[in-house]
Amino acid sequence: MSYSMKKILFLFVCVVVFASCNTTKITSSWSVQNPPSDIMNKVLVVAVMVDREQKDRIEHSMVEELQKSGIDAHSALDMFGPKSFNGNNEDQISQKLRGSQFTSVMIVSLINKEKNVRYVPGSYSYYGSPYYYGSRRYYRRYWALYDQVYTPGYYTTSTNYVLEADIYTVNDDDELIYSAQTRSTDPSNAHSLAESFSKTIVSELRDKGLVPNRHR
Repeated sequence: MSYSMKKILFLFVCVVVFASCNTTKITSSWSVQNPPSDIMNKVLVVAVMVDREQKDRIEHSMVEELQKSGIDAHSALDMFGPKSFNGNNEDQISQKLRGSQFTSVMIVSLINKEKNVRYVPGSYSYYGSPYYYGSRRYYRRYWALYDQVYTPGYYTTSTNYVLEADIYTVNDDDELIYSAQTRSTDPSNAHSLAESFSKTIVSELRDKGLVPNRHR
């Protein structure tokens, strides 16, 4: 195997490894004890984000995951348009939600977007040559050493998205019943971020008993 082929293979492995690191993990979460049984009967998902594509992807991906568990979930974009509740006061928003018979609202917000740069040191990879051992010829010595391939160090950049999901009741108290923060590492696009985030949150909601553990 030539040096160039070995280097290409090494870089390919690195790409596969880093691509597989596209994960979402919950970094903190909280929920009330013994929440009302009907609190998730009808849920409105509202994504608070500047990027319209991210907002759209997050809302619809979350709605889809909730619906898989039998929750009557809806996107704020679909229900109230792109500006959602802009220009409405607290009473007007409450009236809209109650008028549509929502029992809770999930607010998803982008808390932070971080870029991390990491240096990966160079290394030697040894590929033993059968033509060197027991031989005194210089060119066989050369090829044996040639197969000790040095891979130079390099820098990698990863992007972390910190998102928060909060669920409030739609009643006189507007009580917070669930809150969680997540960290998503290197999502390839807005769809990947939304899907990974939604699956992670809904999975924990099942574990906490806020969402039934069943599929349609």
